[in-house]
Amino acid sequence: MNLVSDYEALRRRIEEYMIAAEEYVQEGEMHRAYWEFEKAHVLVENEGTPEQLLTLWEHAAAGFTAAEAPLQAAQSHLHIARIHAAAERTEDARDSFLAAANAFAMVRNKTRDTWVTIASALEQAIERTIALGDNSTAIELLFKCAAVHHKETGYRMDAINLLERAQLLLEEVPNHPLSEDITELLKFLIETSG
Repeated sequence: MNLVSDYEALRRRIEEYMIAAEEYVQEGEMHRAYWEFEKAHVLVENEGTPEQLLTLWEHAAAGFTAAEAPLQAAQSHLHIARIHAAAERTEDARDSFLAAANAFAMVRNKTRDTWVTIASALEQAIERTIALGDNSTAIELLFKCAAVHHKETGYRMDAINLLERAQLLLEEVPNHPLSEDITELLKFLIETSG
């Protein structure tokens, strides 16, 4: 009986945070709404299960996406990705890291930190795409991530490393449509660095 009442108490406390979060969303207070989900996260992490955590952040991601709050949606997708990664659900983790990168890309006034976070989410997605054996998509993501570093973060060596990895994968996918672009950007970065 104790387990049932404990579960019921946990469920009620989570529900309170969710209701508060929804009220903040309606008031346009997205940061405060996100904070309510973070408080619920701590509660579930201590007393609940990974599946409850997943449900919590899926609810958050859907709500923030519907409310056109890309920053909070992106942060929610990162939580989802990490939960999937911890459970070794490679494809789900990859898709969630990509969803996070795409949501961060929708943020209007992106800082350099935002771009670094986009690149980081893409890099996580790249590792999982390669693990899944999807070399063609991995090449696209490597190029996209290299372009982010080249244009937005200033991490030129990271861009070069990503393009070199893409070139190695091009041996597996010789007629990839980005083949020429990768070669040209890599040549440009190497020639203009130093």
